Formats: sequence, C-alpha cells, structure tokens
Amino acid sequence: MVKTSRDTTGDLAHVLVCAGTIAEWLETTPNEWKLQIDALVKSVGGVGVRWLSIYPYSGHANATERSVICNSIISVFGGQRSGDRVSVIGEQGLMVVVDTCADGQERFVNAVAQLGSQEIDEDKLAATLLAPASGEPDLVLILGSPTQVPESLMWELAYSELVFLNVPWLRCDVEHIQMAIDDFQRRDRRFGGVDS
Repeated sequence: MVKTSRDTTGDLAHVLVCAGTIAEWLETTPNEWKLQIDALVKSVGGVGVRWLSIYPYSGHANATERSVICNSIISVFGGQRSGDRVSVIGEQGLMVVVDTCADGQERFVNAVAQLGSQEIDEDKLAATLLAPASGEPDLVLILGSPTQVPESLMWELAYSELVFLNVPWLRCDVEHIQMAIDDFQRRDRRFGGVDS
C-alpha cells in the first residue's frame, strides 16, 4: 500500500462503511437510502471526514440489479454514476460514494482493466480503486460479525482501522457511527510499524 497517501496525524479523512447484502440493498427503498445516507453523513460530518464510502457486505448483483440500486440512490440524492458507483455531495461538501460491487477481487480486476495498457503502479491502482476518493480509508466500519471479514474488502484493509458493529444495515444510526469513531480516535495507529 502507498504510505504517502496516508495521513499519519490521526485525522479521520475517509470512512468506509461496509454494510448490508446486495439482497438487502435491492430491497432498500429510495426513502430508506435517504435516511441511511443522511444519518451516516451526519455522523461523520463533524469530525473532518471528507469522503464517505459505502460498500455492500456481501452478495452478487448483475448489471440490471446494480442499475436498480444506483437509480434508487440517484432518485433521492441526484449525483453521478460512474460504472458501479454513485457519487453524491452531502452536507458541508462531504463526498459520498456508494459502490454496488460486493466482491473485492472483482473491484480489483475492474480497476486493472480500467488502466488498460498503461504501466500500472501502486499509486495508479489505488487511485482507480478508490476513485473519486483521494485516499485509502482511515476507518472501515463493518456492520456484521467480527469473526468474518467481508468479501467486498481487499485493498482497503492494509492501513485502515477496522471497527465491527453487529448491527443490521438499516438499524445503524448516528450513535453507532459515533461509537465507532470514538473507538478509532482512541487507537494508536502505526500503519504496520512497531513501537521503538
């Protein structure tokens, strides 16, 4: 992973929430998307977060199902679709990126394909995987069992702090997110290093 893209001061610039299955996302109404994304934005907005990414925990969606999810989000937020992602601007300019791909390997393969024949290095790959976010997540909040890492995560695990909350997708609220942020802020982040 590219350490130069990391902020080592302890600031929280990018939060990734990994929650819900594709099946749950397909059942999420536009109004539920609005309530959930608004709650997430409100939760992270006061601590300097500039990027909020949301990935499904697991499942598989075909192109039609991904379009249904993207269109549901766009119907209440506007925003812009790019491939499997929808990007919207939340309160205070916070960028929200909802990625409908629940398979980290698929996301990785798609990023490599996007780069085409150009020379691939770690910085280019990271930028493509995380676009439009400008850096890797500082905090990955996983709504699910702490005994299993979701298949949707792969690249995001190198320098990110993980916090698990065993809370269903649509039951996660401001209080849950703030508990995760409090947990993050108490940690001593060494980015793979050891105490000297």
